Amino acid sequence: MTFLDPESEQVREVYAHYGLAMYWAQCLEQAIFMHLLFFEHFPKALKKYTTPENWAEEFDRYEAREISQTMGKLIFRLREIGQPAHSLEVSLANALKSRNWLAHGYFADRAIEFANSIGREDMIKELNQIRGAFHSCVDELNAVSMPAARKFGFTDEMIEKAQAEMNFEYANRKFSV
Repeated sequence: MTFLDPESEQVREVYAHYGLAMYWAQCLEQAIFMHLLFFEHFPKALKKYTTPENWAEEFDRYEAREISQTMGKLIFRLREIGQPAHSLEVSLANALKSRNWLAHGYFADRAIEFANSIGREDMIKELNQIRGAFHSCVDELNAVSMPAARKFGFTDEMIEKAQAEMNFEYANRKFSV
């Protein structure tokens, strides 16, 4: 077993916390998509629903279009459909700013901090705060989305079944480089 020196271990920790923050940024994008699904797509799709195949085709088109959007465009789409409340709007605006900074400038802006132990400790704390803000934003969205989802028959059992199916798919996936 190879052990890392303390500096290398701390550098690895910074990267791990950065990855976790970006993961939660992507979770937020998915939560925004789900919100759009329950407040825009489902109400319209139910009116046009004719067959299960038609439903699946419409869903696939909607998902392909919306999920390819940037976080900023997804937030704009929320505004277009009359969502969200002002407090969530502020949280989303801050989350978007943080997400864009993480993706496009974080390590360049933190080059000096990254070069020393105290700076890396500060970066880990900062990344944890950013991750927490993304997580809180997801929770805020879900608090509004899930009651709407339940109106469309989306139950806890369905969520558990979907998670089990995703876990099965993942366990049986073949990865290639």
